[in-house]
Amino acid sequence: MSATLAAAAQGNSADELLKDAEHIFEQFDSNRYAEVWQDAAPFVKAKIPQDQFVKTMNDARHTLGAVTRRGWSSVTRIQSIGVSGMPDGLYANVDSTSTLANGHTAFELLSFQLGADGQWHLTGYTPRLTQAQPQGAASAGTK
Repeated sequence: MSATLAAAAQGNSADELLKDAEHIFEQFDSNRYAEVWQDAAPFVKAKIPQDQFVKTMNDARHTLGAVTRRGWSSVTRIQSIGVSGMPDGLYANVDSTSTLANGHTAFELLSFQLGADGQWHLTGYTPRLTQAQPQGAASAGTK
């Protein structure tokens, strides 16, 4: 089996994506954005310096305020070929419904790329106050 097929086989589990998303949210909630950058998709790290990533993610995450509970809403995998600015490959979005400390509901979208190592690596984070999904999810950075 080729390395690409082996990596794709490892990335088949929605449970794996949900576990990775939960880990990212834990890091976000404890302001460990530099750790998130360390494990981000290589094309994201090449495009966005660590200090800029940390600031952008911190600013985006804090638009919502404190989160008291999260539950996943959807998991979507996308095979991307020929999209400008993104390497070809398997991507995924994990959309979460989040309850905020103020009692309001918000939505948080994490986007990932399946790496050659068979692991999912963050490509973007999009917090929003409505359920409408942003266009171009799975791309680098925040929307």
